[in-house]
Amino acid sequence: MRRNYGASRYRRGRRYGRRDDMWMVPVHYGPDHAPIIAEFGRMLWRYRAELAPLYWLFGCLLAGAWLHSAHPHWWPLIVLSGVAGIVVLAVRPATLLTRFPVLERWRVRVWGAGFIVAVSAWLTAATIHGATAGAMETLAALATGVFAVPWLWREDRRRLTRVRIIRDHFPDTADAAGLTGARMVSAVMDKWGWTARIKLRRGQTYSDVVKQLPELESALGARIGGTRAEPVPDDASQFTLRLVETDPHAQPIVWEPRPVPVLGKSRASITQPVTVGVFEDGAPITVSLLRKHVLIGGATDSGKSGLLNVILARIAECGDAVGWGIDLKKGMELAPWSSVLHQLATDNDSAERLLQAGVDELEKRAEFLMARGRREWYPKFDAPQLFIIIDEYAELSKKAQRLADSIARRGRAVAVVLIIATQRPTQKAMGESSALRSQMNIRFCLRVNERPDVDLILGAGKLAAGWDATKFDGPGKFFVSGPGMDIPRRGRAYLITDEDVTETATTYARPGSHADQLADTAGTRSPQGRSDGTGGGPETIGAPSGVSGPEMALWAALRDAPPEGVTAGELQAATGKGRAWVYKRLKAGQADETVTSPSYGRWRAVRPRPPAPVDQPADDTGPTPEGNTGGDPADEPESH
Repeated sequence: MRRNYGASRYRRGRRYGRRDDMWMVPVHYGPDHAPIIAEFGRMLWRYRAELAPLYWLFGCLLAGAWLHSAHPHWWPLIVLSGVAGIVVLAVRPATLLTRFPVLERWRVRVWGAGFIVAVSAWLTAATIHGATAGAMETLAALATGVFAVPWLWREDRRRLTRVRIIRDHFPDTADAAGLTGARMVSAVMDKWGWTARIKLRRGQTYSDVVKQLPELESALGARIGGTRAEPVPDDASQFTLRLVETDPHAQPIVWEPRPVPVLGKSRASITQPVTVGVFEDGAPITVSLLRKHVLIGGATDSGKSGLLNVILARIAECGDAVGWGIDLKKGMELAPWSSVLHQLATDNDSAERLLQAGVDELEKRAEFLMARGRREWYPKFDAPQLFIIIDEYAELSKKAQRLADSIARRGRAVAVVLIIATQRPTQKAMGESSALRSQMNIRFCLRVNERPDVDLILGAGKLAAGWDATKFDGPGKFFVSGPGMDIPRRGRAYLITDEDVTETATTYARPGSHADQLADTAGTRSPQGRSDGTGGGPETIGAPSGVSGPEMALWAALRDAPPEGVTAGELQAATGKGRAWVYKRLKAGQADETVTSPSYGRWRAVRPRPPAPVDQPADDTGPTPEGNTGGDPADEPESH
């Protein structure tokens, strides 16, 4: 029996709701216009900036026709709106500038004022007479052409068009650079270039981008070294691509000193971050030096001295920070800061004495904190943070390097920190122990000649992660690594001239500085210029040498007091403070049982009791052992 396979196929298709191409031909009733309309709408929105003049023209014509037909008496409101717009443009409130920073330019404000005047005047006339009366349409077209020329010819508008073209063709660009499948998600323009968020295909990472960065520069047609790649911490499949069209670091960045404090205003504080330069996107480079060791590394003529001078100037501006300096080039680099530095060593013998004094200061502060039950030193204007600046660390003797290593290990908590400048921080250059380099919290890497030096300065793995400092083409350009600075962003330090150094050192000269000590030795400074208890002043009872401050001087005097105690007058001489200040601290010490009064008008610190014999139980009544206390409220940071 012969079967009709075609008919059965047709019946199966009808039964299961299928349509067989052999028997059922789809019927088209006409072209589908929805995709075309949608694409046209997307084009109008995508190029809204370029088509803005046409939108102005049609918007004014429609608004004028509607106002004339429905509300012809509203023309005073249009005039008032135009006046209000000009006033806002002239006042420029902070919220408006934050939203539209382009209004900082006077040309943009002039263009905006003219545009507001033209639109409000035309709409006022159209509301009264009609949008098509007389030559109203011609005037609208001419005004649109006048204001469209500067709008379309703006440099940032042309740059925006180029960025959009790059975005649309980025898949082909990525394919040519070996990053097939990558696409541009978004792009933002700034003064010097543009920054885009790039989405990688599955399996690609930021490490692949770092390897292909030269190829990506070629595919984008950028200048050599003009592209930057930064990882996105919260998404491994994305990275930030930055293209620098105009190098903001091509010219030196002028030094910006802090305004000199006037009467009634305090100086800067080391507890706040300091600004040392500018990133490529114009953002300031701010670093926190509070209880932080700093390492500055770079080749010869890379700008180490300039960056060190900037940091020294910022320290000089802070009233709760002091500095000691070691410069084994006979003081060539640090001598201009002698009026700011309390001590300056220019040979290995004096460097060893200075570093030994730093260790002594460290131990005194640690003992003081232990007795007070505290763990960190809070810098104050009378108990500042101590910076020990060492230029060309590799030239130090072995003994000096061991002392510096001790400070690096133990100095952070008590605010005795190091700032070290060197060319190559190798283990040989940094001494027998490599612990000192590992203790550096903030690291500046300027131009280096050899790629492995990047890992020596910034830490292992930084070169592979994109921190390549061999491509810096000018002095003062650097990478900075530290807490919260884990992305390789190029920066440039401020250019501080010799005149700026002299002016800053003179403005913030410190009593008892190295310059004052030299003047005392030469007999050219009057005794009235001396400062008690801060180097250059007479020794006082119990006052620790250096920069410990009156709090530690008071504690040392009470600790070293005889059993009968010391008088309030002796404590005033030891601290250099007034009677009210001394008695306030003594009462606070009595409250937390760290100070006792053996007799009327005499005071001393509470001493620990000797251990009781085994066969005799310890008496529960007695003084509290020293150091077994909570913090003294008087020791907390004071506001100045």
